[in-house]
Amino acid sequence: MELIDENGNLFGTVNVVDALAVCLVFAVLVAGVAAVGALGGGDDADDDSANEIRYATIDLGTQPSSTADDVSVGDEMTHDDHPHTLTVTDVYAAPVSSGETHVTVRAEVSGTHLENGAYAFGDDEFAPGQNVSINTGEYAATGGIEAVEDEGTELPRTETEVLLEATLSPSAAADVRVGDEVMFGEDTVATVETVSVYPVGDEQHRVFVGATLTTLERGADLRYGDVPVESESMIPISTADYDLALGVLETGVIEEAGEPATTTVEIDLEKLSDREASLFEPGLTETAGGETWATIQDVDREPASVVVESEDGELQKHDHPTRDDVTLTVELQTRNTELGPQFQGASLNNGDTVYLDFGVTSIEERIWLVEG
Repeated sequence: MELIDENGNLFGTVNVVDALAVCLVFAVLVAGVAAVGALGGGDDADDDSANEIRYATIDLGTQPSSTADDVSVGDEMTHDDHPHTLTVTDVYAAPVSSGETHVTVRAEVSGTHLENGAYAFGDDEFAPGQNVSINTGEYAATGGIEAVEDEGTELPRTETEVLLEATLSPSAAADVRVGDEVMFGEDTVATVETVSVYPVGDEQHRVFVGATLTTLERGADLRYGDVPVESESMIPISTADYDLALGVLETGVIEEAGEPATTTVEIDLEKLSDREASLFEPGLTETAGGETWATIQDVDREPASVVVESEDGELQKHDHPTRDDVTLTVELQTRNTELGPQFQGASLNNGDTVYLDFGVTSIEERIWLVEG
């Protein structure tokens, strides 16, 4: 049998032109299927070749300072099973104590999408509220994802002024000085700007510290480390010399309210022995934190009164033979505010009790304002 007869039929049955057309259609179908397969048109997760870049804020929490010191810009982690990478682009760290530091990082993340549309690093969803483990070989830390965004390699920092307060022992209070810095590596994250120290009790000093903190913006809020910078929060201040936790009194200021002033008061001390009364003299001062807060201007001393019943039953007033009443006139370094004078960080009114430490002796008595 001839391959093609005189009518152009293949094997005498199929027209050659028709056969070529069928082959062309088949070839197009095969090519189409191959193209669909190459583009990943199935129902599984997107192919890793379509990686997308996102920028994430990750709170690594409080870490040992040795681990925190290892965290730096440029640290990179590659996923074991996917061509996904996570690269640290910014580091914010606030020491909590001499041995611990709270760390937050910004990272560039190369990942893909799961079939449900969620962004993924490896096979796990990468979104706010999820956890991620960072292992660079030098350190390993797990943190919470706070934000995933399309851009931004840096964390949003700002400088925040705060007025802090704590009651400390005299030795601890003496350690706090203007110019003290909290450091992380070569970065200063807090600076002590002002210090006021007031004796308020036996072995107790009230310390007011004005400080500038490097804080992170978190929406409308600010935080230092992981602590919100707001009234009553406790801010850790860790320097080379001390670790303290100070309460936030006010934000946006580093000075106590009001303007410096002086207020004169009188203090009555009754029935003192001669030894006790002789301790008080004009010029005696209360000094703390390198500042003088109270100065005795005058001392009025006279015998204390004693009431004695006579033989006929009458009550008679006599001078006490060994006891004296002493009235001190004292000038206090106060601050004038809209609500009146303040002393030792508290309002000062007639009849208020104050504590004064003059070194040779201390008193805790009611005061009476002297009209000026």
